[in-house]
Formats: sequence, C-alpha cells, structure tokens
Amino acid sequence: MDSGETGGPLAGLKVVEVSSVVMAPMAGRLLAKLGATVVKVEPPGGDVVRRIGASAAPGMSGAAHSLGDGKYNIAVDMKTGRGREELRGLLRSADIVLTNHLPSRRRGYGLDWESVRALNPRAILCTAQGYASDSELADTPAYDDTVQAASGVCDVYAKAGDRPRYAPYVMADKICALTIVYSVLAALHHRDEHGAGQWVDVPMVDVMADFTLTEQLNDFSFVPPKGPAGWHRTLAPSRSPHRCLDGWVCVLPYSDRNWRDFLRVSGALAEGEEAPFATNQERNENMEEVQAAIAAYAAGRTTREILGECGEAGIPVQPVRTLESLAGDDYLRGRGTVEEVRHPLGHTYLRTSPNISFSGSPLRPVRPATGIDADREDVLGDW
Repeated sequence: MDSGETGGPLAGLKVVEVSSVVMAPMAGRLLAKLGATVVKVEPPGGDVVRRIGASAAPGMSGAAHSLGDGKYNIAVDMKTGRGREELRGLLRSADIVLTNHLPSRRRGYGLDWESVRALNPRAILCTAQGYASDSELADTPAYDDTVQAASGVCDVYAKAGDRPRYAPYVMADKICALTIVYSVLAALHHRDEHGAGQWVDVPMVDVMADFTLTEQLNDFSFVPPKGPAGWHRTLAPSRSPHRCLDGWVCVLPYSDRNWRDFLRVSGALAEGEEAPFATNQERNENMEEVQAAIAAYAAGRTTREILGECGEAGIPVQPVRTLESLAGDDYLRGRGTVEEVRHPLGHTYLRTSPNISFSGSPLRPVRPATGIDADREDVLGDW
C-alpha cells in the first residue's frame, strides 16, 4: 500500500476513518487530498452513501465517488471478535483516528480514548457526534437536519421573513468536517511539541451554534440586549440574486465607493449629487430600498451588459451559475478543480477538488474511490 511518502503536506500520516454518511467521511477525504494515507473502515454492507442515488457500479454512487476519493477501503464487522481485532491492528499504527459513532457504541468497538490510548498513545482520536461526549446528551442521535434545527440555522431563515427551513445541502456535516480537520491538525502540532496523542471531541451542535451566532447574535450580544438577534444585511427578505434579461446575477455594491459607483452606472445618481444611504450602516438599515435599486438596474440589462458595466467600475458582480454549468466551467476545468476521470471499473465520472496550492509540498492526484472491501489485502498486508 502506498504510504503517501511523496506529495502533499500530510504525506506519511496514517488515518483510520471509522465512519458513515458525510461528516467524518468528508474530513477523511480532505486529509487524503492533503496527502495522508486514509483507510476507510466500513461495515460489511458498506456505507449507506454507496446506495444513495444512481450508481455506475455496485456500491459506487456519486457520493461514494466523492467521499471515498483518495481512500483505501476495508469492510470490518466490528460486532465480531475477529473484526475488532482487525480494527485494533489498524489503530496500533494510526496517527489519526476519526469516528462519528455515538459514545455508547464506541466503547463496545474499542474506539473510546482509553482503549485507543492503550494501543497507541501517540494517536489522535477525533470523535464527532451531535453533542459533547461528556454531556448528558452524548448519545442523542443527530443528523444534519436535527443539528441545523438545534443550532439556530433554521431560525435564521425564519428571521429572514420565511418560515424555519433547512439549508438545501448538508451544511452542518460539511462545516463540522472542516472543524474535524483543523482540530486534528492542531492536535498533531501538540503531539509534535509534547510527544503524546490526545482525544479531540467535536460536538456538532456546539460547532454550529458558534458558526451561526458569530455574526447573527449581533445586537443581542449585549446584556441587556441592544436589539434582536440577526445580521441585518443577510436577513433582508429581498436579499437574493436578481433577474436580468437572460438569467440571474449577483450585484454587490458593498463598500461606500461601490455604492456610489453603482448609482452612477445605473443612472440613478447624477454628477455632483449626494448618494442616498451613503454609508454601509445606512444601507444595512434600508436594505429593501437598496435591493430594489439593484433589481431595477438588472431587469433592463443582459448578463453580459451587467458584468461589463459593474466589472469596469470595480463593483463585485457574478452571474448565477447552475450546478450543471460548473462541470464545464473553463476556469474550474482548466485548474483541475473539476475533472473528468476514467475509473478503473470502466466508467467515467466527474471528480472535484478544493485545489489548494502548496509551494513546498505540492498535492498529487489521489487514487479513485474503491468498492466495499476492495483494498483488504493492501490494508492488512502493508499497513
């Protein structure tokens, strides 16, 4: 098995990922993209994401391709003594162990910190679940939707003039995946300095409450509050892309200068006139009028005209791209952020990457996602 000794800043690190669905698998995917050797431990039937959506081969859905990118796969029945021994063999050599199993289940599988530390005191164990492992709610089942509800995300939609809603993508899982990555890297730095591993616990509700409240607590931050919670600009019901003659655009005259330039470009401000809502504070307090001005401007122009006029004036502007159009975008394709890949199983698919650049430890292409238990011989023979 390739130990990852060349390519990427995390080359040489070994990661064991015992997880399912999106959160921890995405964290493992990112660590693999950064050069680590990642082994995904799945149940004998495979991770549930292998069966969500269309498949090009058995167990190879679109999500399985994306979340399995760069990993080695082994199926382990952790309910059996043999399976738990196979897992212990992997843990003995791991630098990082990721799992999103609930605390009560982790203990039975030997994935609690006491068990992992006894096998490998230099390992970083990262556990991630809905609530903190040392809380009364530790074993509360949690999924992306329930975490969005518990952490205020749904209420942000309500405060924006809608009803409570979920974000239309697995936002909590992906944000917590990023949290897992930066947390284990911080723990690795501590290990480099002090020689010992440690247990990192990532409670999803805590992470997402902090993420949501960072700007949304706003005037409610003070004791007593100076106003209701909510970030004024983002909660305006009219804040959205605007329709133009041939599509939709985002025009964002954010700075005071942007706003004055926009009013001139749109013909709403004559030379020498004073701009209404001249400060960012005033525009935030009058967002409906600001958005109405942008909507009126966009309605009579094509996308090309808007991009040309606003771009020339230095006003932030972008067309609204469809998910499908991103697959063929010249910029993304040219950089390899989206690429067409021929899989060893015989089908072609689109692979994506965050495409971060490192001058001293450049990333290398990772191996394609593989099927259930496809790498057992490599993993057990050369780990």
